[in-house]
Amino acid sequence: MFRLTAFDDYPFHQGFTPFNVPVTSDTHYQDGYYFAWYRPGEHWFCGLRVHPNTNVMDGYAGVVTGGEQRSIRFSRALRPRYDEIAVGPFRIDILEPMKRQRLRLEENDSGLAFDVEITSPGFPFMEAPHLHYRHGKLFNHVLRYSQASRAAGWSSIEGDRREVDWHACRDHSWGIRSTMGPHVPVRGTETEDRDPRAIRIWIPFQVGDDFGFFHMHEDRHGNVLDFEGRLEIGDRIVPLATARHDLRYHEGTRRLSGGTITLVDHAGTEHDLDFEVSCDPAHPQGFGYTRGWSDGGHLGVYRGEYAEELDRFRVDDPAQALGPDHVPVERRLGGTEFTSVFTRSDGATGMGHVEHMIYGAYEPKGFE
Repeated sequence: MFRLTAFDDYPFHQGFTPFNVPVTSDTHYQDGYYFAWYRPGEHWFCGLRVHPNTNVMDGYAGVVTGGEQRSIRFSRALRPRYDEIAVGPFRIDILEPMKRQRLRLEENDSGLAFDVEITSPGFPFMEAPHLHYRHGKLFNHVLRYSQASRAAGWSSIEGDRREVDWHACRDHSWGIRSTMGPHVPVRGTETEDRDPRAIRIWIPFQVGDDFGFFHMHEDRHGNVLDFEGRLEIGDRIVPLATARHDLRYHEGTRRLSGGTITLVDHAGTEHDLDFEVSCDPAHPQGFGYTRGWSDGGHLGVYRGEYAEELDRFRVDDPAQALGPDHVPVERRLGGTEFTSVFTRSDGATGMGHVEHMIYGAYEPKGFE
């Protein structure tokens, strides 16, 4: 009936099943990682997710540089290799929990390869849970922790190897996520309030020797709906209360080009940052997100014992809806992950990962 794995030898079960059988049977339940490391003009990314109720482990890796995104996606049957954090040529080794992870992409048809170690200072920031119901069904219930980090090792494009000692970030999220797993429409006859979120900003960053993280959503009028974050200044943890921003965009588009941010802590002290986007954005449909696989499906869809796909597409035109060639133009999400150079008011510099999304109208910038 049940199959045990190595994880079951630990006394941390939270339900009445072995670890490889979650308490919920929701096909959108998943658990996994996102990593990125970057320097001006070059942005590497990778991720891996477990979808126990569809029997899938899948992931992706790639790079944005020279105005182009190159991606590889992979998917395998989760069982019986449930306790191996590897899919195709990609593997994650947890060297020291919450501190160090080794990421490896072996040689493959994409021409990309890497072997990097992610090292994180302090302790990750645990974000508040996100819950969302639709017509009485729990549609999203996601938990996530996030952290600015450092990367060391090497990355290679077509044998052109570069040594890495770069800025980085990571997150680990789990829970029910409607955009992962098989598409299941949730319909009803009653009128429901529309999700008020109009803009999302999520930023782990390092400036000088200090680290920070915050994320927020605003409605279409620019009212803050939620905010949380903190600064790590030397040995001090400084919780943040709110933020103000003035974002800049490429003329006539919604593509981010930079901005100013004022972070306000609970004592009322303001921490000013300016940033300039330093690389074309990464496009998550190349990761497989938002129906980015060539079969039109999400991550978490069972694709057999093993499946693999490759993409190369231009990402350097802010005026165009860009994405993998197989995704119809009207369904392209565009770029959302912007690696950026940050400058503090005292002149110290660093880099951060700016996740930026606008959903429909956003009046402060005249977006309708």
